[in-house]
Amino acid sequence: MSHLVKLFSALFLSIIITGCAIDVSPRSFVYQAKEKTPLDTTGLHAAANKDEISIGITTVEMTNSQGLTLTGVAVNYPEPIANIVFFGGNGMSISQANGYIHRLGQLPANILWIDYQGMGASEKAAQVEIDNLKQDALQVFDYAKEVFPQDLPTVVHGLSMGSLIATYVAAEREVSGLVLEGAINGVPELVDNMIPIWSKLFTNVNLHPELAEIDNGILLEQYEGPLLLIVGEKDRTTPVKFTEQLYRLSRSNNKSMYIVPDADHGTTMKKPGTIKKYRDFVGSF
Repeated sequence: MSHLVKLFSALFLSIIITGCAIDVSPRSFVYQAKEKTPLDTTGLHAAANKDEISIGITTVEMTNSQGLTLTGVAVNYPEPIANIVFFGGNGMSISQANGYIHRLGQLPANILWIDYQGMGASEKAAQVEIDNLKQDALQVFDYAKEVFPQDLPTVVHGLSMGSLIATYVAAEREVSGLVLEGAINGVPELVDNMIPIWSKLFTNVNLHPELAEIDNGILLEQYEGPLLLIVGEKDRTTPVKFTEQLYRLSRSNNKSMYIVPDADHGTTMKKPGTIKKYRDFVGSF
């Protein structure tokens, strides 16, 4: 179960018990592990060996502006057509999602994925702040531009909560393309979607200003580069209507939306047609 689903299950229980106000802060919204865990790429090695593909895996460590050590991997696939800087979902760590890297790698591509602070193998701060996650993301992107081949396009890809981070990077840096998978249009809309209709009349949601200000729609109005939106047909966490709204708001002249048949939240890259759409998207620029 994803952290978002767990979070809103807790909110739902709170509604049943209290039926009053719910406070949603960065501390409650952004998953933070009790302690960091060693980086484990066993699943990635196994997936590559099964497909008889030789890949290069490099452990990456960087110190952010807070002095925290962020840890991740740079993965090189044979004959790549793009570099991908990936920002995962809420609570999603490299060690728990090795298979996801391999699915992206089949583009084929070079992939950089650094665990968010407080998740997986990265250290955490005493208090989580959205602005710090944004600054970390810019540092990760700048690192990718330095180490990956400069003759390949660099795509920023965000899944779920990572879509908010990826769009921010695309608005602040020159990227070749932007991929949003299971995108959140805004935290207020996400929270509203997860609250049962029957309870909305007697439930007040108090969003922390940092969360209320995160809006993919506003950011996409600033970004005019190539855009691919991917969403599962059966996604209930970030439903198709979220992606359709973002598609309408986007100012890009090269934008496409792929609704993945029979896929729900976080499973779209498992479907065979998705990587083909991704490859076509990279080919468009």
